Amino acid sequence: MKKLNSPVRKLLVCAVLAFVCTGFAFSQEGAKNAVTMDSMPLFKGFIASDNKADTFFFCMAFGYERLLLPHFSVGAELDLYPGNFNNDSYMYFALAAAARYYPLSEYMEKFFLGALVGFNLQSIDGKVDADNGGFSGMFAGLRAGYKLPVTNMFFIEPSMSYTYSKTNFELLGLTPHNFGWQASLRAGISF
Repeated sequence: MKKLNSPVRKLLVCAVLAFVCTGFAFSQEGAKNAVTMDSMPLFKGFIASDNKADTFFFCMAFGYERLLLPHFSVGAELDLYPGNFNNDSYMYFALAAAARYYPLSEYMEKFFLGALVGFNLQSIDGKVDADNGGFSGMFAGLRAGYKLPVTNMFFIEPSMSYTYSKTNFELLGLTPHNFGWQASLRAGISF
């Protein structure tokens, strides 16, 4: 049987060590990072879609969180809602900085209180001006929820939030953007 040459052997050893270290990192209880996807915007988009009005929305919301200090994390959230509104192209985009406080745990688990601040915009047919149904501006929000671990790596996170955002009140309820009280059901991975 031929021996593996030195570069291939080094690569295999590095790969095995990386997998072992990754396994240990995932099995640790005190994970320092989390990535989430919210399922409620997806449902919100399907509910707001209407075949008769040639309206369809595919809403996605993602989040990243990093444990900064015991009980305290920071992160970012991204909402991206592409689609069609009355045969015109539609896009809602939001990017926010977020912070959370976990009073019952030193890690990112159990009950939390959070705040976020960011920028959002809605464009219809590529236009963000109010005359065409769009808007752009800052938003801020507060959130409370519970992060429930399912396994060492996976978790679900139900929460409620209130967001104050610039909006176009003529289209309020017709387009799925973040304004007012909102339920959230996130699924995520901790590492």
